[in-house]
Amino acid sequence: MAQLWGRPVWRPDIAIDLGTATIRVASKLHGPIVCPSETGTISALCSGVVVNIEAVVAILEPILSETRSMGILRPRAVVCAPTDASISEREAIVESVSRAGASSVVVIPEPLAAAVGGKVDISSPYAQMVVDIGEGVTDCAIIRAGKIVGTAAVRGGCSALRKAIQTEIYRRRNFRILKHHAEEILRIGLAEQSDDARLAYPASENTASSVVSLISPEEAWQAVWPAVETITDMIKTFLKDVPHSLGSEIIDNGIHLTGGGALLAGMRGIIQSETKVLVAPVYNPLEAVVLGARAMLPIVAMLNMWKR
Repeated sequence: MAQLWGRPVWRPDIAIDLGTATIRVASKLHGPIVCPSETGTISALCSGVVVNIEAVVAILEPILSETRSMGILRPRAVVCAPTDASISEREAIVESVSRAGASSVVVIPEPLAAAVGGKVDISSPYAQMVVDIGEGVTDCAIIRAGKIVGTAAVRGGCSALRKAIQTEIYRRRNFRILKHHAEEILRIGLAEQSDDARLAYPASENTASSVVSLISPEEAWQAVWPAVETITDMIKTFLKDVPHSLGSEIIDNGIHLTGGGALLAGMRGIIQSETKVLVAPVYNPLEAVVLGARAMLPIVAMLNMWKR
């Protein structure tokens, strides 16, 4: 593997975002490095958590080996996890990263890292709400004065939106469409475009022939809405249940949107319409988590939070 990190520092600390679709790794001075969350046809993660430890090790080991200081000291790692991750799911993260070559692993909440990396003022005495729509999980957190004071999550994100479209198109038209076709229809549905989109779909899984089908924005919207509603219902329920004082501050400060879902045209407007709260994307939504985790490395070191 080509040299990615340059001259290593004395203590090689790194930040890792274990995403369902992509894994991002950044050191104190370099990165992020981005690679798919799969080896061959084997997925390493699903719904935001590790489902195949061996696959995670295979992906991370070559990267972490380059961060060894003088080829001896193994790196320490800050890794992000969904706020609803179970004890066993967090243990799988620690085991995966440790076996890949980390000497110590600290797991932090993903929305907190996203807020830091997205340049949200987490030190503010007023509540800041972050909604992170990733590939496999949608994670919400309310942060006030540097602390998380409320969380909610649903195991569904951008992949669930695409799968909903694939399922609905097959039910309606008996077409099995590919992932990139579902992505195009998703963008049509959320963006509420006025023109029909002419897309070519395979007639079946077992033939190379294809047919051309018109998908209207209305049909695309009907296909994706149930999955979108799962996300918006979770956000609305979360807001409804927070204390009045926090709710008032969130209304004043708005919702900070991050993750791949923040880049979907129309998603911001949908959440804003459903919650009646102003929604704005954070800085660099795709890399906010790993950049925030990297920014937190000095704090973790200063507080000596490293664990074996």
